[in-house]
Amino acid sequence: MYLLSSSLYILAIEIVNECPHFLHVGHQTNGEDRGSIIPLEIGETFQLPIETGWAGRIWARESCDLHSCDTAGASNPASLAEFKMNGAHDMDYYDVSFVDGYNLPIRIEPDMPEEEAAWDDPKYCRSLLCMNLPDCPADLRSYDLSGRFVACESACSRYQADEYCCTGEYNSPDVCTTNHFATAIKSACPDTYSYAYDDETSLFGCKTKTYKVIFCPH
Repeated sequence: MYLLSSSLYILAIEIVNECPHFLHVGHQTNGEDRGSIIPLEIGETFQLPIETGWAGRIWARESCDLHSCDTAGASNPASLAEFKMNGAHDMDYYDVSFVDGYNLPIRIEPDMPEEEAAWDDPKYCRSLLCMNLPDCPADLRSYDLSGRFVACESACSRYQADEYCCTGEYNSPDVCTTNHFATAIKSACPDTYSYAYDDETSLFGCKTKTYKVIFCPH
């Protein structure tokens, strides 16, 4: 159905629901105003076909009552799987981001070629995992109408402060280094993007045929 060229590239991103509940999975191509929603039952898998050079994000929610299911960002916090295919040096780049908040445990798992499995580069084709979500400060918690905690906002979205958003006089990696909210995320999930300039420890590269995005990984 999907043709391969002589070089490796993505056929699909396999999205897996290992949560103990139904999910509304969102996916969005960079530059689009809104994303599309995939209904995913418990234990179900969906193959999301993408084109070479695709750049976008994937997220999920149990309910769309409080936060919109077809978008994710500062006002609609969610755990994000982000991808940029065929980027610099013909590599795919991927990350798990909590910069705009988070809501579900998440894992990105590249289908690493066997001949490269022994590579010793800690940032090449490695699985990224945040299984135990960081403790969310009380002032950043979002609750649904029943009083159930559903997502953690980012400090940037809640307070709109330059030091948290890496904007204004903090709009530089030399000045915007981290903050105590980001440090708490990094402590719980070391490979996860915790603030805007957290590239060095959070951006990973690979070149393979498929990736998995798993929500609530076991």
